[in-house]
Amino acid sequence: MVVGAGTMGAGIAFVAARAGYAVELIDPDAAARERAMERIAKDAQRAADPAILDRVTARETVAPGSGAVLAIEAVPERIELKRAVFAALEGALAPEALLATNTSSLAVGELAEGVERPERVLGLHFFNPPAAMKLVEIVATEQTSDEALDRARAFVARIGKSGVTCADTPGFIVNRVARPFYLQSMRALERGVATVEELDALARSAGFRMGPFELMDFIGMDVNLATSESVYERLDEPERLAPRPMQRELVAQGNLGRKTGSGFYAYENGAYAKLDLAAERPNGKLEEFAVVLGYGESADALAFALATVCTRVQRIENDDLIDALDPEASIVIDTGDGFSDRGAIAAALDARLDPSTVIFTDGYATDVAALAKHCAHPERIVGYGVLGVLDEQSAIEIVDAPGTGDDALALAQELFEAIGKGVVLVEDLPGLYLGRTVCSIVNEAMIAVADEVAAPDDVDLAMTLGVNHPRGPVTWGREIGGRRVARILQRLADAEGAAFAPHRSLWLLDEDEETLSSNR
Repeated sequence: MVVGAGTMGAGIAFVAARAGYAVELIDPDAAARERAMERIAKDAQRAADPAILDRVTARETVAPGSGAVLAIEAVPERIELKRAVFAALEGALAPEALLATNTSSLAVGELAEGVERPERVLGLHFFNPPAAMKLVEIVATEQTSDEALDRARAFVARIGKSGVTCADTPGFIVNRVARPFYLQSMRALERGVATVEELDALARSAGFRMGPFELMDFIGMDVNLATSESVYERLDEPERLAPRPMQRELVAQGNLGRKTGSGFYAYENGAYAKLDLAAERPNGKLEEFAVVLGYGESADALAFALATVCTRVQRIENDDLIDALDPEASIVIDTGDGFSDRGAIAAALDARLDPSTVIFTDGYATDVAALAKHCAHPERIVGYGVLGVLDEQSAIEIVDAPGTGDDALALAQELFEAIGKGVVLVEDLPGLYLGRTVCSIVNEAMIAVADEVAAPDDVDLAMTLGVNHPRGPVTWGREIGGRRVARILQRLADAEGAAFAPHRSLWLLDEDEETLSSNR
């Protein structure tokens, strides 16, 4: 049984009927029932299975003595309305029937208050559109029985979805862990790191299907703001998750995104100006001699890529061997160890090398502005950002620091474009853009794991299936490295407040998976 014949209710009814269940679809509004049945008929036609529609019966009210073994309410997000639905279901269904809510913002335990058998109440949070989205969050209250959870998991599997079990906490997994994607992006925009179009393009370059601003416009600014406010308020208002003023301003102005024709973008017939960093990438040989200094796979990958476009590449793996660096080098790129400020190394290179040599330093871990003060030739210091695996990041952030010269910036753009990477010039702020945003997502995921919201694997599955993130945040954090994530976030916290500090559990990302799972 599904109560509520709106978009979500009709979608849930369809996926249940498609899996072979007989479904009662309940809604007091006759027009809503008619629209839902028309939608189910169209979906059944697309699925080439007309029997799906035959399995769905639309009714005005919950009939006493219903034989339903599972009821899912999908009515509007008003707690008293949902409680009334639960009361009606409890009176009409057998004592062993499961009672589930599709709520995305309310506490399941609060909805269950007044139910005589709260052990059979749980959350089944589907994602829109239910027919296409593979994820269902299975939400357990403190009173939900193991038997109820097992039956819910079996149902989710039968309808062809992937279920993740999580605790009854604000935002569950997805709506909580996804918040930094939007909030840190808006903070970056407020601080002038780059434009809306450039920040979206950088997000897509890291593997996100849509950038944060185009995604907020797609979802609807009012919906995104309501979710942000709900998670923020129900988690006791942590500053790191505070909604941004620009969200409220856009909602107050009625600029809600695609559905109103304007939001962060202006829309004409659904189209908007989208920056494509890959549109003008010339590939070719450069008359440059490059030295790559640093440790690990990041340095190896960069040296390999540069070898395809530079006349010569020298690889130095140990800081103690800097004296072996060929003074004829025109470019020196220091990748470092990923989690240490490399200002002292870059300053030593500045003192040793000819002024014409351009020196690149890791802009995520190193304070480029502070470094420039210790250099005789700050105009040749370039901060750059490669967050994790070079091959999986199609664009690079280049720090447009006040002291960096135009010639050095032009060479940086030419160099990275030659190896097939887009380039965006960003302001010199801690974490730049991808650093602050991705690492904040990783941090929120690790906080959720530490708070026992869900297991690491379930968090990863939820974020990849629920919001199409390119990687699960725990896996992504392991790829970047816990110490690197912590370094980037500590720089952010030093500049913008302790609320953005790295969580203590980030060190587990550098341990084996068994240690990570056992420290929940």
